[in-house]
Amino acid sequence: MADRLEFRSKLGSIQEIAAGQGNRLTVEEIEKFFEEDGLSQEQTELVCDYLLAQKVTVAGYKKQPGKIIESGEESADLSSEEQEYFTEYIQEIENMRGGSVEEARMAYYLPLVADAALQMHRKELFIGDMIQEGNLSLMAALRRFEGAADSEQEIMEEVRAGLQAFIESQTETRRQDKKMVSQVAELDETIRHMSEDMGRKVSVDEVAQQLSMETEQVEALLKLAGEDVEEEQEEI
Repeated sequence: MADRLEFRSKLGSIQEIAAGQGNRLTVEEIEKFFEEDGLSQEQTELVCDYLLAQKVTVAGYKKQPGKIIESGEESADLSSEEQEYFTEYIQEIENMRGGSVEEARMAYYLPLVADAALQMHRKELFIGDMIQEGNLSLMAALRRFEGAADSEQEIMEEVRAGLQAFIESQTETRRQDKKMVSQVAELDETIRHMSEDMGRKVSVDEVAQQLSMETEQVEALLKLAGEDVEEEQEEI
């Protein structure tokens, strides 16, 4: 337990480091931070996945095949709405006329970002949100590599890492949402069965004990279910 708590504390510490660097880390920084823990490659990948789910960009990390779409693999089909958006967006990019060096540089990379977003697209994510997230990573990368020669590979690596972090964070959000819906359904079913068995209304504490949950968790789920629990509630 002590080791687990210590490791959890170190995860919090490395997130603080990432926050101080614009929510960005490199694989090398992660490996060095956990060097004393002797993590295996698989464990290091799990740490990277965790950080991605916390919206931390991990530069240099490539997920194993089957977790995200890699370059060259078939992307998820676009809906008609997404196809229309993507076509119009590409047309807008082609019509751009960069006046300054910075604008010309941005105009060069925008189609590359759109292509990366298309390759990594997931059907549950709107392509426009993917492109927007990619463009945010692009702007951060352009600032980081400002004045650097032949930095296209590094810049696009940053973009793909940002897209990957976005995918992971959205996947985690959906997982948490599904878990919460499941918990609300379980709560409703538990209350119904307990009320039928006892022949009366049951208290929040009784339900919490039955579900092995904290009273505050049950109250939060009751609010999600539309129950009024603002006042001290003895029975539900």
